[in-house]
Amino acid sequence: MRQADPLCSPRLLELLANKVHQHLGLDFSSSRRADLLRRLRQLAEEQDGESSVWLEHLAFDDWDDAQIQRLIPAFTVGETYFRRDPEAFDWLARQHLRPVLQRRREAGNYRLRVWSAACCTGEEAYSLLFMLDELLGGERERWTVELLASDINSIFLARAEQGCYGQNAFRRNEEAFRSRHFQAEGNAWRVRPQWRGRIRFLQHNLSAGPLPDPRSGLFAVDLILCRNVLMYFSAEHAGSTLRGLLASLSTDGILLLSAVEAGLASQAGLSGFWAGSNYALAPGGQMPRSTTVVPQSATREAQPMHARPQPPTDTAVAAEPAQEPLWQRAIAALDQGRHEVVWELIQTYLNQPGLTPNQRYEACLLQARSWAEQHRSAEAKEWLQRAQALDPAALQPYWLQAMLARHEGDVQAALQVLHKLLYLAPECPMAHFQQGLLLRETGRRQAGDKALRLCCRLLQDEVHEPLQFAEGLGRVQLQQLCEQLLGDEPCPPS
Repeated sequence: MRQADPLCSPRLLELLANKVHQHLGLDFSSSRRADLLRRLRQLAEEQDGESSVWLEHLAFDDWDDAQIQRLIPAFTVGETYFRRDPEAFDWLARQHLRPVLQRRREAGNYRLRVWSAACCTGEEAYSLLFMLDELLGGERERWTVELLASDINSIFLARAEQGCYGQNAFRRNEEAFRSRHFQAEGNAWRVRPQWRGRIRFLQHNLSAGPLPDPRSGLFAVDLILCRNVLMYFSAEHAGSTLRGLLASLSTDGILLLSAVEAGLASQAGLSGFWAGSNYALAPGGQMPRSTTVVPQSATREAQPMHARPQPPTDTAVAAEPAQEPLWQRAIAALDQGRHEVVWELIQTYLNQPGLTPNQRYEACLLQARSWAEQHRSAEAKEWLQRAQALDPAALQPYWLQAMLARHEGDVQAALQVLHKLLYLAPECPMAHFQQGLLLRETGRRQAGDKALRLCCRLLQDEVHEPLQFAEGLGRVQLQQLCEQLLGDEPCPPS
């Protein structure tokens, strides 16, 4: 008789989620259980012995450093590329690094320490090195610049030290940038010799490693970049990591986060300011005197697309007895990351007679989410369009379409979809907030500020209404982010 899949045990899954949270800081609670289940299935399949025994040991044994290193590749994402946020780097050069360098010259202190935290395969760290060399120009030899780059994944660090990258690392079609800093090697490009060996790569666990850490050089840092990693942490671990990073800054240093992580900073009781397309924090919550804030844009989506659709309900026509098990199995398969099973079940479900339009709408929405989780945007958009055809007034497909377009860097498409959403729901604060960010990114500052002010007013008017599409971001926090983007201009009274 075939044994039950041990991963179907809620108790075992809870133990493993707690272990991952304890050692890596990653949050796999509630809706993220599906992602944890998918990763654990992959790990179990790679074991030579019986997967059920291995998983039980993993759940109940103490994890040493060797065990953590074996698990890290399954829990880290290697998705990055060069010049990913050019507006953020431009802001750093103009508004932070140039003033810091000038003050150091005046004081006769020719030292600078910069840290790329969670550097992945090194694209961000090398970009910082290129930028610093350009800023220092002919006086590079006079300066002692310590550029640190850390990651928890030793495989990523080894690739970063090699400085060799394929086409996927260059997505902005910047041939001049690549030609200047890289030399072709077969089908890849390697960092040119003058920039090799000038970054110190080190292994560091942001969730558990000590901060500040003078032995590793992680102290008195003039600039820390820690972007697109804390959003995977629990609020507890994100808050403690933020405080450790802030304690590792010099008195006029700054910590740069992605825009989507501004909400995590607010939840931790920390107030920062917009730095180009990113969000910055300074020691003590104060803006460093070297920095002149010129808020521009926030390019990253404010909310992830992880929310699950609820089982379809329609009081007009009751579901056939055979329909509900199929739907529930499809929901469970999506939660488990079994996307092929989702496809088969949804096809079978939709082929049944007697489904209401609402039931078909929810099924299309669930299939769209399955495609989106597989990064298959074309298929996800097709199924979102099917959902819209079944319920043209539904908001969720429009929001998900906008977020898909945002993920792909198509700002104009995202704005067009948000415009349609706001036509249907003119009092949706999150839609106005996202619209404001995108408008500012395209240089339409006045229109973007207008959208942010409207977001503020709606937040004050509808204080008792749930904040749609916010997923954990509270009204007060969203209002604070709007005011910071508007230069701390008070939100207009309702």
